[in-house]
Amino acid sequence: MATPPVRLAKESGDELTAATRHLCAGPYVDEHFRDLVIDKVCTSPHRRVAPSYGFDIIPVMRHAWRAAALTAVLRVTLLGSVIVPACAGALPASLLMACSLALLWLLRLALLIHCGDREPRSERKRGQRNKERQYRHRRLLQRILPRGKTEKSRALRRIGGIALGPAATGLATGVAHPRHVTIALCVGASIVVTCLGVGAMRQLQLNRILRATTLRPRRLSSRQRAADLQQRDVHTVYRRPRHSQDEGADDDDLTTFTLFGEESPFIGAGEIVYQWNPPMSVQLLRPVEDDDAPLHEREHPVPPFQAHELVDHLRDAVRLLNTDSHDVRLPAQVKDRVYVSETDVATDRSLLPQKLTDADLREIINSPGSRGHHFLEVTTPLEGAEYVATVLLHVSVRGRTLIISTAACVLAHTPRSFQRTAEFGQHGLIAVIWAAFRELSTIPRQVQHSWRIILYLRALFKAVILPPDLTSTPIRNVLIGSRVSIREHSAQAWSKVQLEKTDILGRMKTIEQRLLRAAGDFLLTKDVDASEFNNRALKIINSGIFNFGDNNVISNNAVGDAAQVGATAHPDTGTGVPNGGGTA
Repeated sequence: MATPPVRLAKESGDELTAATRHLCAGPYVDEHFRDLVIDKVCTSPHRRVAPSYGFDIIPVMRHAWRAAALTAVLRVTLLGSVIVPACAGALPASLLMACSLALLWLLRLALLIHCGDREPRSERKRGQRNKERQYRHRRLLQRILPRGKTEKSRALRRIGGIALGPAATGLATGVAHPRHVTIALCVGASIVVTCLGVGAMRQLQLNRILRATTLRPRRLSSRQRAADLQQRDVHTVYRRPRHSQDEGADDDDLTTFTLFGEESPFIGAGEIVYQWNPPMSVQLLRPVEDDDAPLHEREHPVPPFQAHELVDHLRDAVRLLNTDSHDVRLPAQVKDRVYVSETDVATDRSLLPQKLTDADLREIINSPGSRGHHFLEVTTPLEGAEYVATVLLHVSVRGRTLIISTAACVLAHTPRSFQRTAEFGQHGLIAVIWAAFRELSTIPRQVQHSWRIILYLRALFKAVILPPDLTSTPIRNVLIGSRVSIREHSAQAWSKVQLEKTDILGRMKTIEQRLLRAAGDFLLTKDVDASEFNNRALKIINSGIFNFGDNNVISNNAVGDAAQVGATAHPDTGTGVPNGGGTA
């Protein structure tokens, strides 16, 4: 069977998904997410960009720079309000601005301390309400008749004492130099205008992200072109966990048993929620009437097929799902994915070729001992790729045995703050005006974080000086494996997914059934007894929830003479769904 041309692992520029829009809005509403994109993607050419599932990373990089520029303008204005008057000879005005900004910063600290010990509201039992009322009454009496000073009150008093210094200095400077008070007021007005403009521009960008038909720039920068190629590449360079004897490695005793360990090698695909542990292995035997025939008479001395033939058959079987009518269609994208360890790439650069041919892909699939691990990747998106389920199937033929292993990963929805622009009243002209005035309330926080302008300058310096891609040529002591996936970083935890979980698991089960049935049919066409395979496949299909999850927790077991079961040694990890390893 001829192998079809190798397809790119991600057709990121073909469709603008809801996940792309939300991730583009993320840098404007979450500063930590914006810094993550700039530090780990835009200015890290020595690391491979993680594969993109259901989104395009190029517009996210672009809007991260724009969001950083807006914040940098405001913080440069705050610093300039103190530095520029001093350089222009208006030192009293500079002192007035410094005292004003210091008071705003102290006000923010006081509010943080005042609100720091507040507990979030939660649902409580009715039997606890009386105790809570008594507790509130005692707290009220303590505030009216305080018996002693608490840590918070002492901290607030200390901040109040510190605030007397800038307030007195500003007051004395204003009385001694009344002309410079007008200059300071003008500088303060410029800060207000800049703050209003930054808030309005930020909301205008969010409105554009919501309505734009395309978010990819027409012309890509050199770094964007390198990131685009890496997010589409069939090869994925994953980070192998440190050796237990290496310096800095974690020596914690694992209480869970998983096929891939605590850290998933499927970078970018999300959280592992499903796996066959251990993999399914089926001997390649001829179908005979007498099942008690000797092994040497039943087995094929030479495998009747190669692994890539089965992979091609499974690929074609899954692609048929896209030919159904729209009302019953299960959208499934089938691709080839080759995972290579970063430590293997450091020793053999040929494992990461610039171009992968059909012959190279067949060689990787047919070589079970190869350091490039091939997986047939089946991806199905939900709700505009806000949820992405990925089933990864590995096939190998070795020792006259067919070995199949499967893992499934899920990317859940992004935070609500990334999606809020689409809500009622969160876009349009009124939203722009509201965002402009809301930005004024962030001035105390911007004063506290104004020192981060140094980080922006460092990022700009790295973007200008460093080449767009440092992963194509080896560098001493530098590993190029992907470290961070911005989509995984912003995804909801699988344990907190609710109603969508049923739909996701149902899609995974559908894909799994089709792959198993297609594999069984393929074995029959190759004169292989598929009875054992079908029996084990039936157990996997009927295993239900016991075949889902990423933890095998062994508890409440007793081993040995006179052993007794005590209390649970390890509490439930939250999944409640151990692996079945192909058996119920």
